[in-house]
Amino acid sequence: LSKEVSLLVQMVRQELLQVETTFDSSGIDWKKFRKTCTYHGMRHIAFSAHGKQKILPDELAAQYKHFTLNRSKIHFEQIVEIKRLYDLFTRAGLQPILLKGLLFTHLLYKNKLLRESADIDFLFSKSQALDGIQILLSEGYKCLDLGILEQTKDLHADIEKLIFESGFQELQLDKNKFSADFHWGLSNQFLNYQVDHTLFFKNLEKITFHGKEIYIANSNAMFWSLVLHHGGKELWLKLKCLVDLLAFMEQYKGIVDWKLILRQSEEYKLSTLLKTGFWYLAHVFHYDLPEILKAEIQGFRPKKINHVVDFWESSAYWNKAIPRVSYEFILHFSQDKGYTIWGYIQKMYRTYSLPNPFERKRIFNFPANWTFLNFIDKLISYLLTKRK
Repeated sequence: LSKEVSLLVQMVRQELLQVETTFDSSGIDWKKFRKTCTYHGMRHIAFSAHGKQKILPDELAAQYKHFTLNRSKIHFEQIVEIKRLYDLFTRAGLQPILLKGLLFTHLLYKNKLLRESADIDFLFSKSQALDGIQILLSEGYKCLDLGILEQTKDLHADIEKLIFESGFQELQLDKNKFSADFHWGLSNQFLNYQVDHTLFFKNLEKITFHGKEIYIANSNAMFWSLVLHHGGKELWLKLKCLVDLLAFMEQYKGIVDWKLILRQSEEYKLSTLLKTGFWYLAHVFHYDLPEILKAEIQGFRPKKINHVVDFWESSAYWNKAIPRVSYEFILHFSQDKGYTIWGYIQKMYRTYSLPNPFERKRIFNFPANWTFLNFIDKLISYLLTKRK
């Protein structure tokens, strides 16, 4: 690892694991550090670490102080909005599950401002998603990506089609300073992950979230929401993903039934990605895993580590065309037995060979039975809008 990424790892060990650390700033490229820190979502941790040991240049420390103070204000406003929306949903007879974001800050980081988050994330069952989206729209939230919902003649029918037929798993809705990611699924539709999403609504736990009682997924389900997103979708390509896993372990490693987790990882087709995350905790952050997990990763080594580290070092976002090629490469070598590239391509072809009224605009829309041209058009449209 470069000195810049290594410094971030040291900061995490000090702030989360209370490991006494002496930082060495010699040779640090602070311009690269700033870019790397932003990509990995580590500005709060860097500022907190600087408070204990004056490691950052004055200008950068001032920037991170301003950023942290500003985010603390936004977090407070988001907490108020989360509680307001939760009341609206539950009064309508709905059961939302709060995901990631400020829930992780509350439970995993004990409300210490160490985790960067921007959105409010709710998960709904598919049967309740329609009503939940309509509540957000009635509250003034707008969907900027799917403008068709603003022009529809039959909102009910179009949202149902979006949820049950379109292949989408989530919808981003915005209102003033708030952005709500509304989920009714968490699994990548092209892959073989086989998590039963009813898992997240079974054996709910009641917690007090900033003075309000809410129900959340239990620790087992919370763990799988983390692995599905940070491993299954983001492939541990940001240190922030691994730091969340580290924070989860610090709070729940003595509570979770790891034998059950390992059995489920095989059933859910997430065993490779789960072991990859734990391998990085052990070998990058030098974290002392429970014995059962140490045994599980004994002799295991993630494939394409150099490609993962390239993302860590280059701070390249994978939604751009060129980094996306490397992302797909890592993705294909991170799947469990039963996955095939041909099967992946077939699923992708079936999805993109038909124009979808809810997706981002294509250059052309050919007749529905011109499947190959529609697929090529979708591919070219993506490449032209994601050049870098």
